[in-house]
Amino acid sequence: MDKLLFAVLLVLITTSCEKIPQTAQEQYRQGIEAAVRGDWGRSSFLLNKALQGELPPKEQEIAKITLADAYFNQGDFEDAALNYEEFLELYPASPKAKDALFRLGVCYLNLVKGPQWDVTFAERAYKIFKRFVKEYPNDPRVEKAREYMKIARKILAEHEVYIGGTYDMLRKFTASIHRYKDVEKKYSDVEAPDRLQYLLGRAYYYTPLQSKDEIDRLKRALKKEKERLKSKNPDERRVAENRIALIESDIKRWKELAKKNREIGKRILTEVAEKYPNSPYGEKARQILNGIKHLEVEPVINPIKHSIWWKIKETL
Repeated sequence: MDKLLFAVLLVLITTSCEKIPQTAQEQYRQGIEAAVRGDWGRSSFLLNKALQGELPPKEQEIAKITLADAYFNQGDFEDAALNYEEFLELYPASPKAKDALFRLGVCYLNLVKGPQWDVTFAERAYKIFKRFVKEYPNDPRVEKAREYMKIARKILAEHEVYIGGTYDMLRKFTASIHRYKDVEKKYSDVEAPDRLQYLLGRAYYYTPLQSKDEIDRLKRALKKEKERLKSKNPDERRVAENRIALIESDIKRWKELAKKNREIGKRILTEVAEKYPNSPYGEKARQILNGIKHLEVEPVINPIKHSIWWKIKETL
């Protein structure tokens, strides 16, 4: 029985060894053959091993791009991106450079979780597709590259809208105004004007709520400083007097800002209601102007679909 078990193990080991070629050249050959068959897992395994050995320069170039494509077709966009980046750095003049560049952009889009998270990969995708359009203006994929640039910009815009919504939730409307105005300035080509104007108008309109919170806080601070006026220490009384003057100035400023922003908000919301009567944002604008509160956070739009969509969509 022991001899039989030993024989079986020996056969298994021998068979296993036969499945893994021992030279870089053979690993390269079988890795390319696996890629042709669409066996991407085996292809990436063998080509990784081949690239750790000695290969002629041309075979190194082919192995590197095929390895990146193998990862891409497996849906491993992180490893695919790393290999496309290395390929472009090592072989910028390769005929395959434009394919690597385009797919690198697709990888970056797949690595974006959504506007609510870090958008570094969206920024990278935009730059890559912009570079692709500039360097390969006659490539048939230019229109797709432009489309994906817009998707990347939409993610970046929605990220800013998401931050603005967070400020709205915290009743920090002056901060959200800056965010929405920034989106209006940079991303008006990818943001629906009725939605963006509604959010901006709403933030202006509800600034008095923030103003009240700030004034209440300042009044509490003012009360403490007035207590310090009773101090026997003249220096402490002097400091208290200076702080009281600053606090009263801030209270006045918040009252003026509340009044000013309420009027701006009314104007913007009125324009939204009139210009977009059939839009849900036009309806909400009318409701706010009629006294119905709308402080709910507007859902963020995520233009990225499941990663498999990109893999099926993009085939060279």
